[in-house]
Amino acid sequence: MDPLAQVILILVAAKVGGELLERMGYPAQVGEIAAGILLGPSVLGLVTFDEPLVFLSEIGIIALLFVSGIRLSLKSFVASEKAAVSTAFTGVVLPFALGWAFGVLMGFSFLERFFIGIALSITSIGISVRSLIDLRKLETPSGATIVGAAVIDDVLGIVLLAALTAVASGSEGSLVYTIVGGSVFIAGSVVVGRRVLPAALARTRGARTHELTYTAAIVTALLMAWLADFAGLHYSIGAFLAGMILGEEIRSDRSLFDGIADFAFGFFVTIFFASIGLLVVVTPETFLSPFVLPLILLAFVGKVAGGFLGAAPFMATRAEALVVGIGLFPRGEIALVVSQIALAAGIIDQSIFSAFTVMVVVSILLTPILMAWGYRRVPLRDGRPPAGAR
Repeated sequence: MDPLAQVILILVAAKVGGELLERMGYPAQVGEIAAGILLGPSVLGLVTFDEPLVFLSEIGIIALLFVSGIRLSLKSFVASEKAAVSTAFTGVVLPFALGWAFGVLMGFSFLERFFIGIALSITSIGISVRSLIDLRKLETPSGATIVGAAVIDDVLGIVLLAALTAVASGSEGSLVYTIVGGSVFIAGSVVVGRRVLPAALARTRGARTHELTYTAAIVTALLMAWLADFAGLHYSIGAFLAGMILGEEIRSDRSLFDGIADFAFGFFVTIFFASIGLLVVVTPETFLSPFVLPLILLAFVGKVAGGFLGAAPFMATRAEALVVGIGLFPRGEIALVVSQIALAAGIIDQSIFSAFTVMVVVSILLTPILMAWGYRRVPLRDGRPPAGAR
């Protein structure tokens, strides 16, 4: 099918699916992902996830994280620093340990156990952020903690992936590069970016072309995403930092913020969520795998329990801490990429890869529903800093 026709079909199907799910009381992103599954190879096979759609979906995750960074004020994010670090730590250690133990129990090799631990440790920040935005909970203490922990999880996941690659290839270069490059990028963003980027954006407001400020904001997001990728991190981390840094400047101009958010969620973010469904290749044999159910249970228990344990000392109630754990449950594009890399490198076989694909899909579809359920039952006082935060 012609690429333009594929994009039109995706947008129509995703938005119709999203609207239907919204009317049923569920988050729109579930309908968008379901549209991708329907159009993709698992069902109708009408759309192929080829290079143009890959590129658009990458812009989509950049746009999503950029907007979430703008929405989440730097003050509230810093206030949740201790809670986020604690939650990220337990949210990685417990799933990794459970994955490793499962690998030992099943008699897997060292590399297979390493892979399972990594794949169970990674949180999909895109799924969590979109859920929080849809539920209007991004700037609550639990929301800021989920986002902070998910960002840290992504960094740790990428470092662990570099370690797996280094062990498998016998080269430590990629691991060293990721640690050094990522550290330099994050430090440079905090020290230099906070001083330079807002001032540069403010100077564009006096330009004769009224859309220059809009363009400058988008260019900044793309540049920071590219620099993060160059430094060995995921580009979503760079986009998120760009949004955090420029947040006050953009929020002060309502038309600028609305323009960025509407175009992002009306086009690129929709393509991103539909692309998650397009990545799914599930056959009837996949569900017969003995690994599917154990991996889903381990993924759920590891992240929810790990997130709960890390967040509990900082949340006002245990119910809020449980919502944080649920927010860390989804695995998404990064987990799928890790699985594809491991499969291509011969670290895992097709049966394990297929089982992880099902686990990722289940976690993606369940998380928005469970988060909506959790927040309906947890009274939160927006803007209250978490206990113990600086």
